Amino acid sequence: MLSALIIVFSLGCIKSQLLNFPSIFNNLRAQPFNPLAVQQFNPLAQVQPLNPLIQPFNPLANPFNSFAPSPTRAIVAGYNSEIAVYTLSGAEFTRDTKSSWKVDQNLSWLQQVGGSLFAIHEVSEFEGVVGSAISRWEEQGGQLIRKDAVRLKSSGPAHLLVDSVHNLVMVSHYGAGTVSVVSLAGGRLGKVVQELEYGEGCRDKSHPHQAVIQGDLAWVVDLGCDAIYTYRISGGQLVKQGVTQVEAGAGPRHMVIKGSQAVVVCEQKNLVMLYGLNPQDGSLTFQHQLPLSSSTDTNYGAEILTQGDYVYASSRGDGVISVFKVVGQELVHVQELKIAGTWPRAMAIKNNIMLVAQQKGGTVQIVEINPSTGRLVAGGLLQTPSGPAFVAFIN
Repeated sequence: MLSALIIVFSLGCIKSQLLNFPSIFNNLRAQPFNPLAVQQFNPLAQVQPLNPLIQPFNPLANPFNSFAPSPTRAIVAGYNSEIAVYTLSGAEFTRDTKSSWKVDQNLSWLQQVGGSLFAIHEVSEFEGVVGSAISRWEEQGGQLIRKDAVRLKSSGPAHLLVDSVHNLVMVSHYGAGTVSVVSLAGGRLGKVVQELEYGEGCRDKSHPHQAVIQGDLAWVVDLGCDAIYTYRISGGQLVKQGVTQVEAGAGPRHMVIKGSQAVVVCEQKNLVMLYGLNPQDGSLTFQHQLPLSSSTDTNYGAEILTQGDYVYASSRGDGVISVFKVVGQELVHVQELKIAGTWPRAMAIKNNIMLVAQQKGGTVQIVEINPSTGRLVAGGLLQTPSGPAFVAFIN
């Protein structure tokens, strides 16, 4: 039996409300993999519609019965200042109103390391000082307590990456066009040790949106400059190794590493790109690309994750999750799943469960993953407070 804890950040105290967890299919088990059914991407194909005939949840058909039984928790963060707690017990979500925590405004990206949660403050002013901040939180006495924080002169952070091996935190500032590097000491936040500035000498102006790390190598994805910068971590700082220019106007947003390759989802153009990754110097070599979505309407790539042989990318505007498989040096389109909202900003995956935070819909959708085929089946919705923008499983 799977247990999960959903933590949801909200604006103010919001009365607990929960949608019953439904099932939208007669046979919830995914079908066995048929390699002949995996087609190349067809831009004329229709997006799979969401079945409106959602039936009440049947515990005998619980898709989670096939998952690992270990307890699972997740957090959903966003543009609000409260954390609400949800528990999955058996086949039903319930909310524990006693576990609602007040937190700072707009903790829109977090990462768990040990017993701490590190967060960005996506603001332009922190405690009366222009700029933003990152902070570290611990649960004590049933409350989430801020243990330390570091002010950052740059505003508009979009992402942080905690590197406990090199004792660094990398903060990507979409708004300011910079990356702040903060030291760690004994698991606590230290001080700013490096500020990388990229300027305005590109298509737009620099908008770093994510940092990725593997071993001693790190990459910064710059949405505004259509660039991915490669660094080597040395002496507690980032030392630039090179830059990869992506297709002009593509707006690369997030990247995921899959073995000796990297897959990038773009925000400005409807693209998912595959690159070869040199493990020695971190350089990237373009290999292949496909449309992210078959929709010709508004679509902005947001998050990209990988599990097993498959890659999952979300598209805002048309509200789809696209599934790809990497075959050699090419991407193969597997599926496009229409979800119950239009703005799937963030995703998380664990034990063949995908959680999708829908920023403009005020919901978190639960999706089942068939690990053999990679295909997705939409499940139930959790009603959330406004502005959920981030989701992650935690220990």
